Amino acid sequence: MYGSINENDENGTGDIGCRRSGSEGGHVEEGRAQPQAQDKKTTLIWKSERDDPQRNNKNISDAKERGHDTEGGHYNIFHYLIYALINVIIAVPGLYGYASVIFNHPSFQPHIASLSKIVVFSSLIHQLGFLLFSSLDFSIGTVQDAGLIFLSAMSNDIAQKILDNGGTVDEVVSTTLVILPLGTAALGLVLILLGKFRLLDIVSYLPMPVIGGYLAFIGYFCLEAGVALCIGKPMTTLSDWHYLLEPHLLLLATPGLISAGLLTVISRKATNDAVLPLAMVIIPATFYLVLFISGISLAEARDNGWVGEESPPVPVTDIFHLVDFNLVHWGLVRDCIGTWVGMVFIVSFASCLDIAAISMDMGEALDTNKEMMTVGVSNLMSGLFFGFTGSYIFSQTIFTYRTG
Repeated sequence: MYGSINENDENGTGDIGCRRSGSEGGHVEEGRAQPQAQDKKTTLIWKSERDDPQRNNKNISDAKERGHDTEGGHYNIFHYLIYALINVIIAVPGLYGYASVIFNHPSFQPHIASLSKIVVFSSLIHQLGFLLFSSLDFSIGTVQDAGLIFLSAMSNDIAQKILDNGGTVDEVVSTTLVILPLGTAALGLVLILLGKFRLLDIVSYLPMPVIGGYLAFIGYFCLEAGVALCIGKPMTTLSDWHYLLEPHLLLLATPGLISAGLLTVISRKATNDAVLPLAMVIIPATFYLVLFISGISLAEARDNGWVGEESPPVPVTDIFHLVDFNLVHWGLVRDCIGTWVGMVFIVSFASCLDIAAISMDMGEALDTNKEMMTVGVSNLMSGLFFGFTGSYIFSQTIFTYRTG
């Protein structure tokens, strides 16, 4: 568990210090990883090498070159397509889950298919931003979990206030799809300024128990959203877990919970990067194989709640017709400012940890402020296209780096 970020060293060079527990670790100094044994705690100090940009640029170039070389030579287009497919397999199911978290208020359910596609489209914009502006040509960036709870809190607050005042679902959707992207774009501007003026030490004032509790709550929120998808019921409060007392709904949730446990074990124990995406393909394939062997048709499975209700396809061009600026309640922007400020701190801190983790896995120094500006630009772009907050996806970035 990463413990702290501190950019206020005695030389003012903008060092970032991260602590994690473990019996072994390393000391990264000036971009080089060196083993250093300690009993219970390993301190990892990562230099941004702000005062030696030539050396830092050489490290990044070396990392990029290693990312393209293999024992047998250079990868061809087929290999890149395979890695892209694996990243899509890993990312897309999570993005649909994120959409369920952000739009978990019942008023959004009639439009959840379109709203889910907006989250996926937002991730495309994020990835385009990282492709164009990141110093890491293997970087992966999408909508991520750090801002989910804040986005969900704002969308629920907007929906409840509009409906309480006699508003319509169309007003709820239009207002939400304007205020949340505005908050995302504003967050991007703040991150750009933080990186431009090297002010990332601001986020170090967040107490670690607060960060730890928030990250734990994200996990709970995602678990709740996953169970809600399995049983086809909205779950927003603790009391909603009573749905699992119904035998049929518990049966519907069981395969999802077992699959989640299996994927958790695989992600922690597997030594081959291909195992996790392979498992994510095998699990749904096994489900349909069981249906086939049991002689259960897709229509019967849908009637019993095993497959989601069939909905007409939603063209991307129709998604943005959900927004009618004449229906937007602009006064609710003020009510979301407090939640937005909290989101700025958490997303900034989480992005710092992602960048630090990527740097330590590479064994090379990264300029955190520069990479944070990249995160800011991608969020600005996403917000301008009605998207939501995102950042580097550490696990997928490292996967792509290791495989070329």
